[in-house]
Amino acid sequence: MSLGLSAREKVAVIGAGVMGHGICMAFALGGCQVNVADISTESIARASSRMSAEFAVLVKNGLVTEEAVKSALGRIDGMTSVAHAVDGAGFVTESITEEIASKKRLFRDLDKLCPEDVILASNTSTFRIAEIASATDKRSRVVGTHWWNPPYLMPLVEVTKGAETSEAIVDRTRQFLLKIGKVPVVCKDHPGLIGVRLHAALNTEAVRILEEGLATAEDIDTTVRMCLGLRWGILGPLETLDLGGLDVFHDAYQNLYRELGDRFGPPELFKQKVERGELGVKTGRGFYQYTPESVESLIRRRDEFLVKRLKEL
Repeated sequence: MSLGLSAREKVAVIGAGVMGHGICMAFALGGCQVNVADISTESIARASSRMSAEFAVLVKNGLVTEEAVKSALGRIDGMTSVAHAVDGAGFVTESITEEIASKKRLFRDLDKLCPEDVILASNTSTFRIAEIASATDKRSRVVGTHWWNPPYLMPLVEVTKGAETSEAIVDRTRQFLLKIGKVPVVCKDHPGLIGVRLHAALNTEAVRILEEGLATAEDIDTTVRMCLGLRWGILGPLETLDLGGLDVFHDAYQNLYRELGDRFGPPELFKQKVERGELGVKTGRGFYQYTPESVESLIRRRDEFLVKRLKEL
């Protein structure tokens, strides 16, 4: 196998459940030959049925053609043997139950079955990659690839670098995901990664608002769908802070902190940026750096995106 991974690479997916079958679909749509292994022929049959049904939805909505689906399904082989699944694969990922002992047993086996240049990946967002890798002899090739459900539609994959994962493996993984049409981001090894922590912060606060009787469940969800969710489609939270002014948000969050407690206290980096006068677009530097042209472009992209989404709604 070459040092790089191509979109025509053979990959192996271990676990064909809710996430595993969707990861298979994403790889196959990206042009990969996919071997998928699960514990029984019944599990493989269920996964095959799910994939056919979900591919049909993509065809119905014009995202792919029937010919493309037929070709993708032809690139997926199901089996009950992990050893057969990984044979000849350049990239192996697991999506089995979120139970650390099971994952470590699997990675111990994969480490013995796969040549040293094969990348071993885990879909976990719960456990540290370093802990999973500790079951192997070649820990530098173990990496996290956390997909979001449904994997065949969601572009993002969080690539997690364990304590002993090599930079070369992280880069190869990232480049491979780009080649199959995904949007990889790189994160250090910690619980929750990026997305789950952000998700948890919003979701737990939504429940608190409901618990405090401040609004109905319907109005809380409508607030996210009709405001935050719309804007987050084009602007991330750090870009939003930069556009509004870090000093403005800092003062607002200080007031929330006084009224509602520690969870709203601005982080130290936030305070430091305000003290240094790095206030966002109005000073040319916040979490990002700006020129007048880049600010104009950002605002134009935001407004055009919102106009398009509102028309769709």
